[in-house]
Amino acid sequence: MKNRYIPLAAVMAAVPVSMLSPLAVAVNPHHDMEEMVVSASPIHSQHSDNARPISVLNGEELRNKAAATLSQTLTGQVGISAASFGPGVGNPVIRGQSANRVKVMQDNLDTLDASNTSADHANTTEPLLAEQIEVLRGPATLRFGSGAIGGVVNVIDNRIPGQLKKEPFSGALETRHNSVNDETASVLRLDGQRALEAGGHFAWHADALYRESNNVDIPGFANEEEPEESSDGFIENSNANAKAGSLGFSWIGERGFVGFSVNRQENNYGIPAGAHEHHHDEEEHHDDEDHHEEEEHHEDEEHHEEEEHHDDEAHHDEEGHEDEAPVRVDMEQTRYDLKGQLNQPFAGFDKLTWRAAYNDYEHTELEGAEIGTLYTSEAFETLIELVHKERNGWIGAFGLQHLDRDYGAEGEEAFIPSMTNIQRTGLYWIEEKHWKHQWLEFGLRLEQQSVDPDDARSIDHDSTSASLGYHWSLEDIHQFSVVLGMAERAPSMEELVSDGAHIATQTYDLGDRSLDTENSRNLDLGYEWQPAPGGLVSDLKVNVFYNDIGDYIYQRNTGEEDHDSEFLIFQYDQQDATFKGAEVELNLSLSESVKLRLFADAVRAEFDQGGDVPRVSPDRVGAEFSIEQTRWSGSLQIIEAGEQDRPGEGEEATDGYTRLDASINVPFSVGENSGLVFFRATNLLDEEIRHATSFLREVAPEAGRGLSAGVRFSF
Repeated sequence: MKNRYIPLAAVMAAVPVSMLSPLAVAVNPHHDMEEMVVSASPIHSQHSDNARPISVLNGEELRNKAAATLSQTLTGQVGISAASFGPGVGNPVIRGQSANRVKVMQDNLDTLDASNTSADHANTTEPLLAEQIEVLRGPATLRFGSGAIGGVVNVIDNRIPGQLKKEPFSGALETRHNSVNDETASVLRLDGQRALEAGGHFAWHADALYRESNNVDIPGFANEEEPEESSDGFIENSNANAKAGSLGFSWIGERGFVGFSVNRQENNYGIPAGAHEHHHDEEEHHDDEDHHEEEEHHEDEEHHEEEEHHDDEAHHDEEGHEDEAPVRVDMEQTRYDLKGQLNQPFAGFDKLTWRAAYNDYEHTELEGAEIGTLYTSEAFETLIELVHKERNGWIGAFGLQHLDRDYGAEGEEAFIPSMTNIQRTGLYWIEEKHWKHQWLEFGLRLEQQSVDPDDARSIDHDSTSASLGYHWSLEDIHQFSVVLGMAERAPSMEELVSDGAHIATQTYDLGDRSLDTENSRNLDLGYEWQPAPGGLVSDLKVNVFYNDIGDYIYQRNTGEEDHDSEFLIFQYDQQDATFKGAEVELNLSLSESVKLRLFADAVRAEFDQGGDVPRVSPDRVGAEFSIEQTRWSGSLQIIEAGEQDRPGEGEEATDGYTRLDASINVPFSVGENSGLVFFRATNLLDEEIRHATSFLREVAPEAGRGLSAGVRFSF
């Protein structure tokens, strides 16, 4: 690790950056709804843009849906599916795109982890600690950089308080247990503030999380094609444990605030059996015969005695399967954040915001007690943003972003260089003009990227993105939106310089230093109907999109085999592709206390020269029935996913499934404090669910029927 970022406080103070300020999205005045605050724009506007493809989870809805991973939390949101790599990894897929095309952010900055490098790397966000999760699709992602060409998931927390709360001290405590994997999770959050004699207020925040789980229950065999070598009724080596904690503080004055936080995370999770199946040559096999017999073939007599000893504890005993677990990921991360805001900084400008993050990340892939590969990343990201005053009806913002990252891997499974420096600088400009029932927006972003491996020359790319949107309203009931966008994405480090056996995906990955930038031309049409209250329909939202992507980067199966690893060689290549689809959401008021939400999404992705883009989610339809009573509330959600019979070259088709979930909440109070007892049931039909978007769908389906219960107490 280099030490050029230390002392950290001095560097952060010298390089201020932007915190994306909230945009208040007004809703139809006929509706009795709370204002929805979205961090998607730095411009405070009272005009509705609900026709745009933006989803927000917050408040009690987020608390009810929060789970161990992002994809589990976002289940049921239109346009979003999961790219799971076993239960420990749940990265989101937006409109058929994921990895380096979907940017997962921690409070408006990149997570700076290794989740985009490989399908078995989990992102470092914690939904149980989130206050709001925002999902952006379409051209609205322009301002977040080329890595957001497919979409953005922004996890908002309160690590650094930016505004005063009503109470000088508050907190919340929650604990829950899930039967499907014996998962126990507990969360604690504390917030405090006090006035200072010198002026302003001192505010602080602290949170902590602990989560532990055993192997996940499933219906049937994990690997149906090879049942004799597969676990039955559970996913072997799918247990996990994680802990995280944050401490932050800020000074809040009349004209703004400035604050600092530190976060520590540790996550240890297993990669399901069959994901990291090694192919050793004959000599290597005999040199380490005993180890392989115990870890992979289970023929050692001592191992069988231990397995028999734990037989009465079945598959839920974590230690009983530890010897059988071929690979585990042990992740550690320490992250420091600084953010602040200054109102009326100087003439002509309303607001100056800044933000910075430094992240020290590493994770080790363990093969039993042996270290297989060590990934390390040291990253520093900064942003600064200025919002100007209204001029001739126009309001807008300018932003500057910079990323400096050292990232590499060492070990027998290292398919990327031992160290690569990645530099990325972006400059953006956003403007809006509003009339009585219509408004116009445009945005422009220029970005430069440099990828400099330690064993080769630097690779540079320039990219340009632009968008133009027109929105209008008819009597505050019908909202229309038309947005045109052009976005470019520079190739990622692994797409450029990979050269090695990638055990997670059972491929030999070969990059191409000559790859050009992707260029995506996008059309997004939106419509929302919000009729007057009292009728059956309370809201209807429709979005249609068409993305024409030139030089789309993908992995092409060469048909050739690497001699040492015996894996097929997959070469990063480019050809034009088209993504198109639609999302529909209808909310019905059956009575004052009974609601029904109907939703559907579909995406079609194919190469222009013929063939289907692999690992794209199938068509889905769903319904969510909810009831709100004085002493309790509940919901029932069903999702019907079709079969994916267009899986792409070298991929297997997947069957459709029906997923049924339910929840019941019972509030209570202790004095002036409130609490909630909640019950959840997931996959009630115990369906075998194998996501078309998952690399491990053939050996690790989604969890079977699960029942969970918990209690939440706020004070």
